[in-house]
Amino acid sequence: MVVDHIIYTPETTNNWMAAHNQTQKERPWAYERLMDSFTSSQLEGKLWLGDEMKKLEIKPKKVAVLAGWYAHYLTAILIDNLGAELVVNFEIDEDAHFISFKFNRRYKDAGKYKSMRKNVMFQKLMTDAALENKEDPYDVVVNTSCEHMYPMWKFREINPQLQDSLLVLQSTNYTRNCPDHINPVESEEELIDQARLLEVWYSGKKILENKMTRFLVIGK
Repeated sequence: MVVDHIIYTPETTNNWMAAHNQTQKERPWAYERLMDSFTSSQLEGKLWLGDEMKKLEIKPKKVAVLAGWYAHYLTAILIDNLGAELVVNFEIDEDAHFISFKFNRRYKDAGKYKSMRKNVMFQKLMTDAALENKEDPYDVVVNTSCEHMYPMWKFREINPQLQDSLLVLQSTNYTRNCPDHINPVESEEELIDQARLLEVWYSGKKILENKMTRFLVIGK
């Protein structure tokens, strides 16, 4: 079965409507940015990622999402379509962190979703306490915003305990009117090189509805 949709339930509607309403009331400055996350291209890119993971028969358990923004599409796909047991969104932006809980309340209440404020390019994901307690590492690390941050080799350098984790990465070559795209790539091969992947399970590119080219690589 391909991943060509998210599972939209009455509970999803309740969560998403609450996220919209509460953002307008409590953080009105963030509402325009929230609406930017609802473009068809945003969903298209996440469905593509989920579809390729499904084809590879990847069954994630504990997933780290780097800079996941509101993580509404991605969390639904990882949990409902791919069966992930836990999704942790590491997001540096306070507004996104706060709003993501509203969108994903159904998963949060079920113990399947967490959001943590962290700069993933400078702070390791697993705390020293977690390592000392021998907590299970993240078996899958997803970053759909590689163009917004330093090359992924830096992340791997500060997280040696995640060397066996599967990396699922997306980036773009688009820079026009996007000053926050500090690290675009020109090909999937360049994205593979930046992450220093030795074992590539999938690589490809797709032109989305907004005409932006996205690159996707999966590997270790």
